[in-house]
Amino acid sequence: MGNDLDPRKDVKKSGKPKVLQRDVYYKGQTIIEQGAKAGRAFYIEDGEVEVSVSEARHNLAVSRLGPGEIFGEMALIRGGDRTATVKALTDTSVTVISQQDLEDKIKAIKDEAIRALINVLIDRLREANKGQVHHYRELAEFQARVSGLMEKAGRGIEKSKREKFRNEVGPLLERLEEILDQYSG
Repeated sequence: MGNDLDPRKDVKKSGKPKVLQRDVYYKGQTIIEQGAKAGRAFYIEDGEVEVSVSEARHNLAVSRLGPGEIFGEMALIRGGDRTATVKALTDTSVTVISQQDLEDKIKAIKDEAIRALINVLIDRLREANKGQVHHYRELAEFQARVSGLMEKAGRGIEKSKREKFRNEVGPLLERLEEILDQYSG
């Protein structure tokens, strides 16, 4: 395997008769629901999942994870409810990491500064995710507003007013394109 995150490596090294739970989730199945109580994390053996965060009516895909990666650990480390939803993009098999197993591993870290650093990094990641969702929500609202304007214009403008409309809107569209170029480059 060669992956330090693999919870199965400790069983192999120590030879202890520890049984690890393994679950299989099918494509489209929800593994973790945002807002649910946390009790375990997951190590992906095979397959791919999508991590997403919902705010109001908007849903943001935060990341895609595959074999050798872990998800669900943030709520176990910092406590609290799940901050994201995780769905299987393909049939996915995982090794379950219990809260106690994760706590034992963190407690085994003798350096208190490293343990504190883990908590700081988790907090920063949560804040970054919130910022990303906020940005996505604002973009989605802007896109909906522009779509609404396009729909309204698509309903038609009286023939006698079309040229005047073109003359007024043309410069506005050019200015909008300049602004978009300024911020997207």
